[in-house]
Amino acid sequence: MVFAPIPSITFDASDPAATVAIGRLFAYLAMGVAAVVLLYYATIYVRDVLAVEAHTEQWYLLIGIGAAIVYAVAGIASLLLEPDWIRRFVDGAILFFILFLALAIRAMYHDQPTGGDRSRLLPVWADYVVIVGFVAAWWGTFLVETSSTRLVVAVGWVVTSAWAVLYGVRAVRVHEGTTFAALTRHLLPAIVCVAAIVFVDLVTSYATGYGALADATWLVGTSLVAAFLFNTAVAIRQQGGELERLYDWTTWREQSFDDGSLE
Repeated sequence: MVFAPIPSITFDASDPAATVAIGRLFAYLAMGVAAVVLLYYATIYVRDVLAVEAHTEQWYLLIGIGAAIVYAVAGIASLLLEPDWIRRFVDGAILFFILFLALAIRAMYHDQPTGGDRSRLLPVWADYVVIVGFVAAWWGTFLVETSSTRLVVAVGWVVTSAWAVLYGVRAVRVHEGTTFAALTRHLLPAIVCVAAIVFVDLVTSYATGYGALADATWLVGTSLVAAFLFNTAVAIRQQGGELERLYDWTTWREQSFDDGSLE
């Protein structure tokens, strides 16, 4: 998120700024590790668990998780190295994390067979226009630092968060009982936490004396995002394990059809 620069980490427990910086470092590490684990299991999910063709959803999901990894790495670099351009990478990475997760959830919502009966509010090509627009806007603010940079990033955060939550609720409703619904249900809390962090950041940026509240919200919210990402990876692993147990001979008993009993 967009916060005031913090001095270099000196590991001095008596310095509040250093304490916050150390807390951010661990939060970035937690989110990065969780995102890497989720990326691994998401690849397995598409390859071994998902029984339908979902190439669009796959790439949106993987790019979104990759953006979370970039966010964590850039965040750690911003604490240790502190150049201004790395901080703008942090802002852009969290923006694309929300955007591509929203696109993935929207694609799941419209997927077949139940999605064929629903009309799209926007055509398929509109997704690519949105992506190109966000990429162009972010690179524009990255290369040309202006007073509108924060406004562009803030509007992108708010719009994509609301979009992701809207289609997340719809996807769970129409795909209840499927792996799509399970995946969306576990990803949605992470998006809600990011949206809450963004909201508090925007509010406190226009009010003085609330820097501690913004820092505390970011630390707690980012740690929760990491937990929800890891929880999503665990859920994917459990679904893969359920499929494996269907063919596990140690989970079946020999059945006798003569008397209808189990031997």
